[in-house]
Amino acid sequence: MNLNYLPNKEPTIKVGIILPVDKMSKVDIVLSDNDSFEIETAEKLYPSCKNLKKLSIMITESGLRLDELSCISTKISIKPITASENTFITLKNVIAGRGFHWQKKIDVKYWGKIDFIVKEKNLLAINEVKLEDYLKCVATSEMSQNCPSEFLISQTIVARSWILANIEQKHKDLNFDVCNDDCCQRYQGLNNCSAESIEAANSSYGKVLIYGNQICDTRYSKSCGGITENFENVWENKRVPYLRSVKDCNHLNKDYCNPDLYPDSSISDYIGSVDEDHEYYRWKFEVDNAFIITSLNEKYKIDATQLIDIKPINKGPSGRIYQLDVIFLDKHGIEKSIVINSEYKIRDLMSKSFLFSSAFSVKKDGEKFILHGKGWGHGVGLCQIGALGMSLSNKKSIQILSHYFPETEVRKIYNS
Repeated sequence: MNLNYLPNKEPTIKVGIILPVDKMSKVDIVLSDNDSFEIETAEKLYPSCKNLKKLSIMITESGLRLDELSCISTKISIKPITASENTFITLKNVIAGRGFHWQKKIDVKYWGKIDFIVKEKNLLAINEVKLEDYLKCVATSEMSQNCPSEFLISQTIVARSWILANIEQKHKDLNFDVCNDDCCQRYQGLNNCSAESIEAANSSYGKVLIYGNQICDTRYSKSCGGITENFENVWENKRVPYLRSVKDCNHLNKDYCNPDLYPDSSISDYIGSVDEDHEYYRWKFEVDNAFIITSLNEKYKIDATQLIDIKPINKGPSGRIYQLDVIFLDKHGIEKSIVINSEYKIRDLMSKSFLFSSAFSVKKDGEKFILHGKGWGHGVGLCQIGALGMSLSNKKSIQILSHYFPETEVRKIYNS
């Protein structure tokens, strides 16, 4: 997919769903029926999958093996003969929440074609799917189908804009556009596709956010904590006019992501099945000195033996720290320090499963540090729980989007 272009018709995208980092050598597959698929290898086309509803693809020394067809090849593709909402491929034990504390394995149903190859001695599976079918699965993979329709429309327009802007190109080396997880956008296939998410995609079909006649790089995270962050304090040192810090509150100065705005049914009704019990708005986290020392030595290859202190140097408007001074003794007992110059790296340093955000205060307590923090994620662009709060306050999608992405416009760029 080209970098930030304005397509005049719906594009097809490539989504990495099993990655080399997952360290998988085998996958079990179930087809929705026997008659709607064909299998193609690098050498041969198998135009019928009769009696092949269940399949297994495995890495061998000679390549990928598909026992059900007694074949070995460098590439195996499974694709629908005729596209239909009832025609899908199920992959067993796909990793969701890759690298985070909620990581788990789930069975996922996918529309479209799936290619399997060997990459870095591990399995790589890529789902080739129409963009609008993909989007029908994103909003309710990110949040719940119980969210108000104006939130789901906003999330869908943001997801469409982000992938078409294609600024980050995180997986260019693996030859697909985005992955299926929080690294890019959550995409759990038909598992979370619902009437509500389909309606959100259909009603916003082809609509994106535009600034300066280009599709906006619409970043988003779970909770800003009350104030969103400037782009340059999280990524490269570049000012993005529509990714500026905004105070995320209503006319009563109440933060939209404050749980006081939610109904008594609680956030879990809206957040979905991931981390529903977490305190997103304000949180407390304790980290042992020994863990930070180990993390420092592993990530930065230094010989730290004792932690002295951690001190924030620079914070953005949201309170997110983007420069952190870590003071320690080396193996010779000499006091040294290292400055961590990244919101992402700070969160990675402080927790084995990634700290909720870098917006925290620090209190030293003996052999540990107590962090009092706010928000979850980088805080740039749309605050998902804040957008939820706005939609629960009867704000329309156009109001939600203009709040988080000022000076932008919603434009329909294709109709078919």
